[in-house]
Amino acid sequence: MNRKRFLLITITVILSLMLVHVRTGIRPLNFIFEALVALVIWFALVEMSTRYYRKYWLSEAFTYTHLALILLGASFIGFSFPEIGPFVTPIYIPVALIELVFFSPEIAITTGFLMSLFALYRWSYDIFLLLPFISTTFVASVTLSKANRRLDVVKSSALTSLVLMGTSLFMKFGLKIEYTPYDLLAAILNPIFSGILVLGILPYVEYTSRLYSNLGLMEFGNLNHPLLKMLSIKAPGTYYHSVIVSNLAETAAEKIGANPILARIGAYYHDIGKMKRPHFFTENIRDGKNPHEDITPSLSHLVLNEHVKYGVELARKYRLPLLVEFIIPQHHGTRSQKYFYYKAKQQFEDIPEEEFRYPGPKPQFREAAIIMLADSVEAASRSLKSPSVSQIKECVEDVISSIFFERQLDESGITLSELEKISDAFLQVLVNLFSSRIEYPEEEKIQKVVKINDKNTG
Repeated sequence: MNRKRFLLITITVILSLMLVHVRTGIRPLNFIFEALVALVIWFALVEMSTRYYRKYWLSEAFTYTHLALILLGASFIGFSFPEIGPFVTPIYIPVALIELVFFSPEIAITTGFLMSLFALYRWSYDIFLLLPFISTTFVASVTLSKANRRLDVVKSSALTSLVLMGTSLFMKFGLKIEYTPYDLLAAILNPIFSGILVLGILPYVEYTSRLYSNLGLMEFGNLNHPLLKMLSIKAPGTYYHSVIVSNLAETAAEKIGANPILARIGAYYHDIGKMKRPHFFTENIRDGKNPHEDITPSLSHLVLNEHVKYGVELARKYRLPLLVEFIIPQHHGTRSQKYFYYKAKQQFEDIPEEEFRYPGPKPQFREAAIIMLADSVEAASRSLKSPSVSQIKECVEDVISSIFFERQLDESGITLSELEKISDAFLQVLVNLFSSRIEYPEEEKIQKVVKINDKNTG
């Protein structure tokens, strides 16, 4: 851990404790003790949970968002009403936001435990209150781990309400503990209103951080998005290619337990940079003339690399999700543009292959790796004419094996067993795609009522 991160975490813990005690006041010795315990909890639990979450370390935005949500949660804890009692403490809000944005129950649960500790400080170290606080943390994290719709948040908050109500009744009748006459009412209503607040706060968190939940990602799947509309007009071949890649990627992600929504949305936008010079890419060539024949291999290499750079620029301009921006360069990795390399080698025998590689980086998470594989498989399958199942299978296996042996997947976390499942998923989609349609008998020639002007086909 670097010094900057340690300092940020320490400052966040201190500010959080100040917010937690905004109504109760700060006692210096207690404050120091609380800060030390909170830091131990962070480095023993929270920090360890982030180590196993690959995406967390792709950008500092994950750290800043995480710490900001902890401060937000601490402010809700500190400003909760003492007259209503501890069951009004809105632990659900920070835990739910962290789970939705980070897609990691481990980070949500460990952070929720830290927030429960803050709430314990707020309510004078009453150890029995860990029961409702940790129950809320666990239920919220588990129920929101697969949330794709706003209704899922409503269901999660309702279930948390039932669990918290049961906890309140157990403490009242089982443990003979009652804090205020409002305990049961607060236990029922707190998660419900917290869920409503989560739905209201979430879009602001997503837009400012560009870390999107599945709820937010779904909005980028709208084919009326300005970038997708431009892609369909300027580079229709690329648009069609992206739709097929999205079907391949989504099916594969479902097979291996990755995020199918992120895979689909990432596939939609992975080639948006091709809009700048669409006719330099095979899928958009309509008249049969390849513009690369008129330029040098080195210039062709620059054109191909430029579409990656331009795609990233568009992603930032239109504030696409950060993970989608990462997919744009990562789906090419550091692969060699072999066609142009071999073409250049005919002119200069000693030219190094490194000069014809994409800039990278290699895929850093599973969804990016899936899109790299889907992109290459779709491109290779395009050359197949009425193939058999065995031909499609051989094509898929060859492409995936080639990428694997190029070591492009080394940093993605994809395992060999997952590659087998991905291959099966690709085969399933492509077989359905290549299935012949039923041929209907020809009817009598129909008299035409419209005639297309030849000028419109150019």
